[in-house]
Amino acid sequence: MTRPTLSFLPEQRAELADIYEDTFASLGNYFTLADAPNDADTEAARSVASTLAGEVHSSDIDSDFYPCTLAGMDPTSDEFFAALGVARDARCKVGGFDNPKLEVRRAEPGEGEGSALALITRLNAHELEDVPNYLGPEGKQPIDAAIARLAELGPIVGVQLCTDDGASKVVLTLARRPSGVHVGVMALRMET
Repeated sequence: MTRPTLSFLPEQRAELADIYEDTFASLGNYFTLADAPNDADTEAARSVASTLAGEVHSSDIDSDFYPCTLAGMDPTSDEFFAALGVARDARCKVGGFDNPKLEVRRAEPGEGEGSALALITRLNAHELEDVPNYLGPEGKQPIDAAIARLAELGPIVGVQLCTDDGASKVVLTLARRPSGVHVGVMALRMET
C-alpha cells in the first residue's frame, strides 16, 4: 500500500532532519517524505505557519511550527491507518506515559477537548482551563489567527503520531483543501 506523502519546504526539511534527527528519521517509517512543490497548497501551508512566526509548540523541548502538506488519503480514514501500518487501537509509551500510537481527530466547536485549540496545542482538558500558562508573550492571538486561517481553508483535523524514539510525538494540524490535500503546520512534542 502506498504511504501518504508529507512534504516540507526544502530548507525546513533539512533543518528538521538536522535538529530532530531521530524523530524526523522515524517519520520516514510512516510517510513518504518530500520537498513541498511550489504550488497553491504549499502557499496555503506557509500562510498558516506565518501566523505562528515566533511561536513555539511548548513541551519539554520547544518546537517551531513548520508548514507542511499531507497528500494521498484522508487522515481520518481506515486507509490512512493501514498505510501507516498502525492499528487504530495501537498504544505506545512516550516519556514513560501510555499514549495512542496514532490519533486523528476532526476539530470540534468551542475551546475544550477536541477543539482546534486543543489539536494545535495538544493541551489536555485541565490545561486548556489555563491556556496562558502554555503560550508565548502574544497569548492566544497567534494560535487564534492560525485556527482562523485553517478554518478558511477547510475542515480542520489534528494528527498526532508517536515516533519510534519513545520521547516524541509529531503533531500535525491541517485543513483539507478542495484538492484533497491537507495543509497546515507540524510541530514536535518532546516528552523526555
